[in-house]
Amino acid sequence: MASGGGNSEKGEHADLVTIKRTDLQKLSAEVRQMKEFLPKVLNSELLQSYHILDKLQQELSEVHCHTDQLQQDVDHWKSRFQASQSEREREKEEMSSLKLELGQLKKSLTDQAGYSARVGAASCTLLWRVSRSPECVDAMLKGSMVSEFLQLVGETVQSYVTDCREREPPKEDSQEVLFVLALAGTVTNIAASAYGRDFLMSCPAGRSVVDVLVSCLSEAPIGTCDQLRNLVLMALYNLSINQKGLQYLSTRQGFIGLLAWLVQEEVVSENRLHCVRLLQSLIEEPTTPALLQEATQTISVELLQQLVNDRNPELQAAAAELKEEVQSLRQAFPLDI
Repeated sequence: MASGGGNSEKGEHADLVTIKRTDLQKLSAEVRQMKEFLPKVLNSELLQSYHILDKLQQELSEVHCHTDQLQQDVDHWKSRFQASQSEREREKEEMSSLKLELGQLKKSLTDQAGYSARVGAASCTLLWRVSRSPECVDAMLKGSMVSEFLQLVGETVQSYVTDCREREPPKEDSQEVLFVLALAGTVTNIAASAYGRDFLMSCPAGRSVVDVLVSCLSEAPIGTCDQLRNLVLMALYNLSINQKGLQYLSTRQGFIGLLAWLVQEEVVSENRLHCVRLLQSLIEEPTTPALLQEATQTISVELLQQLVNDRNPELQAAAAELKEEVQSLRQAFPLDI
């Protein structure tokens, strides 16, 4: 029994470890030291590291949020960029189509303008030739659409002179030039008729054309528009034969000075001759004191002598007559000058 009981007690304490009291005391001392030391470490370094880690985690979270927002913005602008590219490609296709259509329209317009110019030049050239007959002029002016025709003449001539001043003039044999010359020539032939002169000075459309013709003398570039200036000078000379025409031209302030300037600058001898004849016609029977004063002040002795010495015999003769008339004016009206 005793032997059996002893074995049973030994089995119950088989898992226990025997520790010396001194070792246990050392272990207890070390535990106390660690309890005293750990709070110091944890309170300074570990807690500081924990706060830093927590702050970094917050910043990382904010960065993630900002990155997500940026990605959304990138996706948004990428989508808009792709839409813009599609729109641009569509507009390029439309632009290409419009350019093609515009080119076709320009070609069509050029063809139509060329055709219209040819028709206008041919028609007005025939009208110019027909208007050489006074009977035809009378019949034309008694018909309809005369005012519209005169308005067309004024607008066309003014536009042509403006284009010649602002850009290179067209060739003399172009349809445009032939059209303008035919219109101006028709007016010149109308002014060559007694009924035509009176008609032009009696209607607003006719006086408007006369204003355009006078402006052409100052606006048309010297060295170009020579044929047009020739027709204009002849038309104004024809009008000066008419009493109404003479009175109207005499009221144009500076007209005598314009002709005196033009006769010096003009390079075509025939046009200079027409200038002298027109001056002679205006001062032969002066209608206003202002005209007398302008004539004596602007037609200088030097200019008259230069014209008298010209190589053109017709111009010499006309200038000699003009010189005599100017001298007579200066002697007859010394106090008014």
